[in-house]
Amino acid sequence: MENFSGTIIFTLLPLIAGLMIFAGLFKNNTIIIRRFAKYFSIIYFLYAAFEFFNRNTNLEFGNIFTNPFYITSWATGGISIGFDTPGSIFALLISFLILICFVIAKSTINSKQKLFYSFVLFFESSFLTILSSHDFCIFCAAMLFAALCAYVLVFNFSSIKTRKDAQKYIILNTFAIFILCGAFSLIYALLKYHAIQANILNFAYSSTDISGTIQLLLFFAFLFLSAIKIPLFGFHKPLLEIIKNSNASLSCIFFGDFILGFFIFIKFNMYILKDIFQIFTPVIAILSIFNLCYFAILALGEKDLKKSFGYFCFSQSSIALCALCSISIEGICGAIFQCISQSLILTGLFACYYFATQIFKTNKLPFMGALATYAPKLAAFSFILTLAAAGIPFTAGFSAKFLCILGGFSTQIYSQDVIWICNLFIFLGFTLGAFYLIRTFQNIFFGADECNNCKVSDLLRHRTIALSAITFCIITLGIAPYLITGAITKYADMIVSSFLM
Repeated sequence: MENFSGTIIFTLLPLIAGLMIFAGLFKNNTIIIRRFAKYFSIIYFLYAAFEFFNRNTNLEFGNIFTNPFYITSWATGGISIGFDTPGSIFALLISFLILICFVIAKSTINSKQKLFYSFVLFFESSFLTILSSHDFCIFCAAMLFAALCAYVLVFNFSSIKTRKDAQKYIILNTFAIFILCGAFSLIYALLKYHAIQANILNFAYSSTDISGTIQLLLFFAFLFLSAIKIPLFGFHKPLLEIIKNSNASLSCIFFGDFILGFFIFIKFNMYILKDIFQIFTPVIAILSIFNLCYFAILALGEKDLKKSFGYFCFSQSSIALCALCSISIEGICGAIFQCISQSLILTGLFACYYFATQIFKTNKLPFMGALATYAPKLAAFSFILTLAAAGIPFTAGFSAKFLCILGGFSTQIYSQDVIWICNLFIFLGFTLGAFYLIRTFQNIFFGADECNNCKVSDLLRHRTIALSAITFCIITLGIAPYLITGAITKYADMIVSSFLM
């Protein structure tokens, strides 16, 4: 993808595939639709992996990240498109999650398959457009389209109870995006007034010349949008209810939303609006540490498996925010790596827990137990993923958490006393999270036997394949984290250098 046309093809291919399904090209034949979506995703993921790693120079992805792709358009004042470091890695990650979504969907989506497969592909295309576009108008339009796709999927493929929460979720997203549109309009006008091509890249270069009020408005708009998706305390309830009532396939979409929240926070709040970020860093750090411990405690006290897992997800997402607030190379590397490992681990764990709830026909932990005797393969995958989430060595979870902690001790913007106090609370959050994971695993697979009246079956072949792929990626990144850290380090060094200028 060394030119504009290659990048456009990469982002629009899922949209074209989704339109082929939605337009009825396969005559509503569910088997053909499912196979087409699955095989398209396999080929697309392999194509993405080949493109990214083929351009890799000494594991630094040099050509892709240092040379954005441009085209000039008279209608918008200049469109800029290209993948930066986190954008490229997250694009590869989301294509993998969509592939896992389609593999698992074979037994979790039994109706409206044309709608499901087409809108998941629409979501993927809009996600990739957000990651690659540097034009104000296209960015906001893609954000709205992604929110709409997520709403349609939740509204049609979750329980009726979730529909109100889905409406709240899309209203919050839409409100944040409209604030962005207003701020972008002011920036667009200012850049055009100064005869500067109006796109996000040029705004990054000229941000110090833009009014502090406009920067502050933009900072809070992006922070609000990130807080909905990551999410931060106070904005978590709609997403919590959606996770609680989602199936294993839909979970891939909302863990993809986690990725988008981090991407927006890193690229805009931290890098482009670095002056404002530096002012609010202590506040964000304190809020992140509070999230880490508070949600871990809620997870321990909750008896509903899916709801407790939602709290655990929110707790884990705060680890990356804590690391970003260190403004150190190790911290930024750890935050991006944590986002990658968290998406893979939580997707796998949610799938295991969802399969367990299908067997027991309940979400209540007290009514689950002794499943390892009846479903040994499910127990084995759950055990590996539980260890990875707890941060056991030779897993991606350990590499990510180690880098985050190292970043906390490497920071130079806080005093040593503050660093030790913050890291003490972060360790407390890690401990509470690990205790939740071990207790939940023990309760489901080795507790009192609750399988007497259950129709128990171990993992089906397609579920085994999906969990095997996730586990392979987690262990590979744990053993060889340099596959990702080589690219991340250069990007992190660029961000830290911009703070020291």
